[in-house]
Amino acid sequence: MGSLFALLFFCHQAAAQQDQNSWHVLIEPTFMRPEVSFPIAGARRTALVPGYMSDGDPHYFSKKEWDALGLTWEAFRARAARNATEKKLTGDLIRDHNKVVQYASISSDYPLTATMVLAPDFLKKFKDIFGPSVLVALPNRFTVFVFPEVESPYKDYAQLVLQAYHESAYPVSTEVFEISSTGIKAIGAFED
Repeated sequence: MGSLFALLFFCHQAAAQQDQNSWHVLIEPTFMRPEVSFPIAGARRTALVPGYMSDGDPHYFSKKEWDALGLTWEAFRARAARNATEKKLTGDLIRDHNKVVQYASISSDYPLTATMVLAPDFLKKFKDIFGPSVLVALPNRFTVFVFPEVESPYKDYAQLVLQAYHESAYPVSTEVFEISSTGIKAIGAFED
């Protein structure tokens, strides 16, 4: 009987670990009305949502599922952060006529592309190009635009961002976010 209990306990722990390996912090539009969400400083239309990947697609935790985890938001974020680097995505550097980098464009068919801005190593990828903090636009789940924070030309690309937002079946946000060593915060929005 003891070995049966041990086997069941082991199977439960393995299933829990597998579930944790699929956890992600999603960046989602508030109009999707997830049952569980957490604010982004300064954001009015975008929130952080505890979620998980299943069958290749992101899903939100229901309130009941979230409560059953028995975790604080901070504990969940810490665990999910370990999964944020699972996909190595690269982007294109877009330069002006003087060959000065204006922004980076990252796109992929991976549905967690926009969440990569929360990965612990995201800023390292752009530090030498844009400095220690960046501005990002996340028009849809599959697209990220990265701009320098200092003397940023991001407003010049409003039409590009808005088009990517409106043409997607999975829009995320028209807000502009600062990503720094202290985290993510909204600093403004692109307007039609």
